[in-house]
Amino acid sequence: MSFDWERDFYAATDWDRGAYLGGEAMPDHLETFFERVGVPGSVADVGCGPALVPFELVPEYPETDFHCYDVAPSVVAANRERAAEADLDNLHFSVAGLPDLGVDRRFDLVYCMATLYFVADAERAVAELYELVAPGGTLVCNYPNRHTRAWVNEDTDDQRREAFELVGRGENLLSYERIRELLGRTPRSYWSAVGASDADYARRSSPAVYVTKPA
Repeated sequence: MSFDWERDFYAATDWDRGAYLGGEAMPDHLETFFERVGVPGSVADVGCGPALVPFELVPEYPETDFHCYDVAPSVVAANRERAAEADLDNLHFSVAGLPDLGVDRRFDLVYCMATLYFVADAERAVAELYELVAPGGTLVCNYPNRHTRAWVNEDTDDQRREAFELVGRGENLLSYERIRELLGRTPRSYWSAVGASDADYARRSSPAVYVTKPA
């Protein structure tokens, strides 16, 4: 039986509002990226989980609409409640999962971190994410590769190995070159763009890229 985020994590653990990749540094990284590419009018955070990044950035960017998607209904409900309590009118949450989100709109920035690890058809998911990008907009994502697989198979934490079982079996691995082939555009390093290339989470097993769509 495959890992189910609703059943096996959000409904079964006392989860917190951290970011599963990069931790508390992730909002600052995305803010740095805004400074580099320009502040987007709309953002999609796909696989948002506890939504640390949007909750941190939304108050700073009141003119930007943030639409956040996750496959787990309970975390979406908790996020909606928190956003309502904080009167964050430009922050929205919906239940949706890759590779078929079913979202019928486009965004200036599509952001997907620590999510493709858990999607069986990662190639179709990347194509779906890029489809959500408006002309002139940008996709930011990280992805599992052969180094991620080695990290998973060396880990001794049973829950983590179960959660990353697709990666451990090598079923959804990607590469820089494969992303370039899929999208017809050259990816660039997100970690380098935000000045995080020396961080311990920006290692070979956690590559992150950005791809800009022609206007």
